[in-house]
Amino acid sequence: MLLLSLLVSIISLLAILVGFWLLVPIFLETPKFSVIVSDGSIQIRNYEEMVSAEIKTNGDRYSGLRAGFIPLARYIGAKERSGEKISMTAPVMQQVDKKNKVWKISFFMPSKYSLDQLPPTIQNEILLAKVPSRLMAVISFNGVANDLLLGKKLSELKNWVSQSQFELPRESKPIYAYYNDPSTPGFFRKNEIMLSLGQ
Repeated sequence: MLLLSLLVSIISLLAILVGFWLLVPIFLETPKFSVIVSDGSIQIRNYEEMVSAEIKTNGDRYSGLRAGFIPLARYIGAKERSGEKISMTAPVMQQVDKKNKVWKISFFMPSKYSLDQLPPTIQNEILLAKVPSRLMAVISFNGVANDLLLGKKLSELKNWVSQSQFELPRESKPIYAYYNDPSTPGFFRKNEIMLSLGQ
């Protein structure tokens, strides 16, 4: 009887965790876009203008992401500034700036805020800015976003674009988008890679 009770408790806990991992990202606001083309895991999306909070970091991809996430999370959580908290959004975005050899880590801000409505940042390294509307090629996939998986999916996306009617500018750099927190098991994690296309 004790064993059965323990088993039921474990199953209940697992069900709660699975629900948390699957449902929490669904309730977070995501950037608004319209789908132009859809082909399996790849879409061409037209993203609306948005406002982002961005910070530049150093290091490898993972350490750069972590170093950027913490101050951005503290900004929206009003940990080091006055004013109300800002709701968390998804995804967390990461893009390399090869010229300056840094990572750009960003959160997009909830759509109810315009740029001038956002509380000022105390950390001077956080930049609040408008991101213009843009046409993006996007591939979606699940798993732990390590360098091997990201490289494979980026190649798939580039190959698809090269065989399509769309043009990939030479200066287009991938944006890695992560929808889940690190405690989420790999098979529940949603990731995307985005490439800006010529208009």
